[in-house]
Amino acid sequence: MDNMINQESLVIRFDGLEAEAHEIDLFSLGAALQGLARIAGTAGTFALTQKYSKYFIAHDVKVLAKEAKANCFSMSLAWTFVQQHQILAGSFGAIAVPLVGYIMAYNANKREEMKLLKEALETAIHQLGNRDQAVISRLLDTVDRMSTDLRASVKQVVSPLGKSAKTVTIYSPANSLATTLNEDDAEIINQNEDDEITETKDLVVLITELDLKLGSCKVTIGDSKSNQRINAVITDPLLRNVNNIYSLAFAAGERIAVKAKLQMNDGEVTKIYISDTGI
Repeated sequence: MDNMINQESLVIRFDGLEAEAHEIDLFSLGAALQGLARIAGTAGTFALTQKYSKYFIAHDVKVLAKEAKANCFSMSLAWTFVQQHQILAGSFGAIAVPLVGYIMAYNANKREEMKLLKEALETAIHQLGNRDQAVISRLLDTVDRMSTDLRASVKQVVSPLGKSAKTVTIYSPANSLATTLNEDDAEIINQNEDDEITETKDLVVLITELDLKLGSCKVTIGDSKSNQRINAVITDPLLRNVNNIYSLAFAAGERIAVKAKLQMNDGEVTKIYISDTGI
């Protein structure tokens, strides 16, 4: 039996921002690959054994990186078996691939996508010979618990979004299954009940995107060397006025002083709430 499951490889692809030039921030890429490695390793072990193992040392598969490609920025990953396994042809990918996508969609609360992927998982588990619906339901409950436990890894996967890329897509070349997450999805994934909201602070920001209707925008903080774009929302009623200071600054590409509260998570700014202009 060939040890490499080439036909069931995964691709992680980043699009937008720096990824358009086939580049990506190395620090956030490293975090993304570590997160995906844990998710894919856990999913692969479940596909082989129908058991959930939280620990890398107990995984029955390894996840190997292949060459990076210059279509925006993408890398291929391939599963290898740690030891020989008897498994029906095609059944490994039929479970592992949708399971990786389900874990991502679950944490982004993409309910329609979750429904489709879970149906694919149920069909694949049934085709392994599991006829007992109680067993299938237990395995699907395990999938939900696994998805919750892997939230930190999903956060790692989306860490380049808003910094080096606009979207991340994870797919298998062997089938049509693909899961794409954008910056809004990343915001949902990164939400934390323990997030801290600071007192109002004086900031200087550059608005790089602006929705005048919703007040949502993306900004960079500080001097022109900073390229980290952060999700923000402008609650100032002046935004409704024609030629308001925010839209004028955005159109001119100029920095603007504002008063804002920061949403913090583990020392990182995850969102900014702008209430007024500064002096």
